[in-house]
Amino acid sequence: MIPLPTAADEAELLRDHLAALLCDARLDTTAAEAVAAAVTAYLDDQQLTLPLPDDYLHLLIYRALRTLNQNDTARLWAQTHHLGNGDVPIFDPEIWPGPVPLIVWQLFASRLVRPARTITAEGRILWALDFRRLRQEQAGWLEITLLPGLRALLEQLAPAWDESSGAGLLGLRGLYAAGFAPTPRRRRKKAKTYSAYAPLDAAAIRSFCLRVLANLQQPRGWSTTPDVLYLDFSRKG
Repeated sequence: MIPLPTAADEAELLRDHLAALLCDARLDTTAAEAVAAAVTAYLDDQQLTLPLPDDYLHLLIYRALRTLNQNDTARLWAQTHHLGNGDVPIFDPEIWPGPVPLIVWQLFASRLVRPARTITAEGRILWALDFRRLRQEQAGWLEITLLPGLRALLEQLAPAWDESSGAGLLGLRGLYAAGFAPTPRRRRKKAKTYSAYAPLDAAAIRSFCLRVLANLQQPRGWSTTPDVLYLDFSRKG
């Protein structure tokens, strides 16, 4: 029987893997060791071990480089490993000052959450939640499963608004395109009809998001709460 790897074995594997990744960074030995130590310490704090997606490790290396003021190297690293959204990486510390747990990275990697520069709100980033990326058979599209999951997702996204003390925007995209909330644009007097997978309408989803964000305001020390916008139009009834 193959013995289970010990903690020491896993630590050595991680060090070797990080060293292999950092070969492209062209850092001196001291800087490379500092980056590897910062990434290792963070993964240990998150209780994460290999195997992990290299794209996630590339992000952590970028964040470590920024923390160590290796900004030119960090910029080149982001460009080489396609970490950016335009010219700025999504998880640049100036945009996302808090840590980046694996679950948060996975939300962005799945494109369920995406940032977009906006002309309004003084150019602040609008964080868009795309319901088209949710799988109906997984979510169940029922209040009992969807709403707790949506609350957890918003709690993970909350650090995006910490730097602005809660000021910002959350956009809801794909509610109608996914058949999730087919609320007619023109209200009719007859009873609404929903698909089997859409027990809630768009207004209910928006109200729920606003309540969750309002509940986060005091614990996170925000002076205000993000506004929630629709990013697409309802279908004509």
